[in-house]
Amino acid sequence: MQVIESARNSAVRAYKECVARGKPGLVPLEGFRLVEDALDAGAALEALYVAEEAAASAAGRRLRELARKRGADVIIISDDVAKRMADTQSPQGVFATAAWAPLEGASVLAEAAKGGEPSFIVLLDGISDPGNLGTIVRAAAALGAAGVVAGPGCAGFANPKVVRASMGSIFRIPAARSDRLDDLANQARMCDYDIIVSDVRKGISADELAWPRPDSMRAILAVGSEARGVSEALCRYATAWVKLDMSRDVESLNAASAASILIYILSRKAALWRSHGEGRSAQGSETGPTRGE
Repeated sequence: MQVIESARNSAVRAYKECVARGKPGLVPLEGFRLVEDALDAGAALEALYVAEEAAASAAGRRLRELARKRGADVIIISDDVAKRMADTQSPQGVFATAAWAPLEGASVLAEAAKGGEPSFIVLLDGISDPGNLGTIVRAAAALGAAGVVAGPGCAGFANPKVVRASMGSIFRIPAARSDRLDDLANQARMCDYDIIVSDVRKGISADELAWPRPDSMRAILAVGSEARGVSEALCRYATAWVKLDMSRDVESLNAASAASILIYILSRKAALWRSHGEGRSAQGSETGPTRGE
């Protein structure tokens, strides 16, 4: 078994460059669970790097065998090289690169519009913190959103911190980039999407939102950063404003917490609509969404 013992090896440098600068079409992964989750989600590994100690474990042997079956190059590295490759505080000696690239925003819109059941997309505006963005992607995948679109000022989906915070969920849900969120919102409105904007200062309680409705089965949930909120260019297309009711004088939640709760609320509304099957929203309203002033 050949073991790479130099951090200057070309394969090791390729991985480190993917982490530090990013490589189009590739996502870096670190740790047993993240690599396993990516494989479970159907991700195509390009290369799997396993440190000697990890490779000798039962979990390491299983992972190497699975990666080989999936067509990945399996590379054994020394424990010292593994420490140099690590981007986490408690490295496990397992790294990988997976083939992945973001979709186009328009394609996510088109896919979510198919079928006759309610669906919604999460649109992120200026979510620059990788942990927040990854957490939102994980919530969107787990709670039934049809996709996630990130606009200007957002962290990259392939950022290692985003990938870790998402726990590999970028491989489980359509994720796209869009340089012009206002253009995307305009396209969505022409396709009869509601544009639901999250804003802590105005709007109705999210629980009171009348969506879905017979005349609106698709929606975009727009979420901005805690500091700046959703941009004015995107807000011009809003059909509804929603907020979360706060107590104990707490002014707001961070973007990831607020987005996760709102995603859950929209997901429950869509599920209630499907279970009722009566052409009525969970609130029983067949009028347009309430717009806060």
